[in-house]
Amino acid sequence: MTAIVVLGDLLVCALLLLASIGVIGTEPTTRAEETAAWQSAGQLYFGWLAVGAASFALLRMPKALLAHVSTMLLSPIALFVLLLLLASGLD
Repeated sequence: MTAIVVLGDLLVCALLLLASIGVIGTEPTTRAEETAAWQSAGQLYFGWLAVGAASFALLRMPKALLAHVSTMLLSPIALFVLLLLLASGLD
């Protein structure tokens, strides 16, 4: 079950990132549209994190809860580090 949770969370994180930069849906063309896209993605991210954590806690699934919370918190950090490494390698 935890593998399914991790894969689902990674998929959600990837889709939210793609939606926030305009790969999925309409591409933001102004600063206001870009800000709105990032805010919407952020709200969906934290909503997914909170609802998933509450659901797994209520269902008494501690492994799935730990997998969900750690995946949702570590995947943006890992993506940021990866982008920094790629950017430093291009210089």
